[in-house]
Amino acid sequence: MRHLSLTTCLVLLSVSTASANDSTAAFGAGGLVFTQSEHIVMQTEDLSISQKKIRVANQFHNTSDQAITTRVAFPLPEAYLDADGSSFPYTEDTLPKDKNILNFSVLVDGKKQAFQSEDKKVVDQESGATGHKITHHWMQTFPAKKTISVVHEYTPGLGGGVGYGLQNEDSGLYCIDSELKRWIQKQLKAKYDTPTTTIKYILTTGANWKGPIGKFKLTIKKSHPHEKISFCGTGVKKIDASTFVMEKTNFTPTKDLNIIYFGKPYKLGD
Repeated sequence: MRHLSLTTCLVLLSVSTASANDSTAAFGAGGLVFTQSEHIVMQTEDLSISQKKIRVANQFHNTSDQAITTRVAFPLPEAYLDADGSSFPYTEDTLPKDKNILNFSVLVDGKKQAFQSEDKKVVDQESGATGHKITHHWMQTFPAKKTISVVHEYTPGLGGGVGYGLQNEDSGLYCIDSELKRWIQKQLKAKYDTPTTTIKYILTTGANWKGPIGKFKLTIKKSHPHEKISFCGTGVKKIDASTFVMEKTNFTPTKDLNIIYFGKPYKLGD
């Protein structure tokens, strides 16, 4: 099993100076994002992903002799409310007033952290669809020569569909191996439909700290043991019927994560 996929990002802005029939695209997000920082090290990242919740626990260390205050941001991808094929589940009338569409929350050193939400209206240049670019943000101080804990959670924006037909691009995006390909073809030949769920996680935002991530742990969970799952990764260990773990040291992510879950097949027409 060598596969992964997710999405959500937190960004620090310095102030001190899936192809399937009837499918939807995953509303991808990621983790904490900084502008390039020469003094803040991400010592650890513990990333847990399931179809119900994404949880990211980080330890950040300020290597400098002075406290650093920056604006930390959690940017969401652009969401077009009237675009076909979007997994964004809101209209202009139902969009929450607080703009917290993914139930985002954050703890700093174990205490709940308040944040603000910026909502910019956007227009898709090709379709003319209107949408929103939402960013949650707050001011954060990193004490000199100290380590702080930042934990954020949110509900992933799931994609997926039914009537899955294996596409070449999917094989690369999700690292679908030959065994899983044979299983998919077997379902299609027997005229079974296979529901899919996809998650996209923006992992590359973790590459803008000072140096690599010291210790990185990724845990991906299935909702049910009977599900099949695929994502791209190396050194992945199967812990039990529903849990997969990948651990790295001095890790610099170069690609984002894309995960696909295959549910229980059912006979067409049932």
